[in-house]
Amino acid sequence: MVYTLISSDGEEFRADGHSIKQSKVLGLAAKNLESADTPIQVEKVKGDTMRRVLEWCENHRDDGPYVSKCGPALRLPHWDFRWLKDLDNQQLFDLITATNDLQMRQLMDYSCKTVANMAKGKNPEQLRQIFGIMSDEEEAELALHEPGPSNATH
Repeated sequence: MVYTLISSDGEEFRADGHSIKQSKVLGLAAKNLESADTPIQVEKVKGDTMRRVLEWCENHRDDGPYVSKCGPALRLPHWDFRWLKDLDNQQLFDLITATNDLQMRQLMDYSCKTVANMAKGKNPEQLRQIFGIMSDEEEAELALHEPGPSNATH
């Protein structure tokens, strides 16, 4: 069966039941539809991220049940390693948020492992650069130049 999914920004996607079973949320939503023609609203996932989620789901549509192996024991399959490596930081973090919202344990584990690998062996300054984190000094400097709440009464 093929389902219609609508992202938070209104993009429409078609996905088969085997693919969306990778997500507990989407699988349950499909099961509870009154009619197969009724679209599934995906409130928290934007179209560009939904496209990636469905690409991953399609690649894993015939996988058996996933047994979580977090930590050093988790090895990313070759396809997943290359696919996740090609995402920029924002795409990767959006994907992690989506996997959490859609309850996709396998993709969540793989995505988080990718972030952990990015951080492995890096010093704090390198981590700030990789993840776009400001230093305390940069935050203080920015706070000096940003307008704060006004105490004036009108």
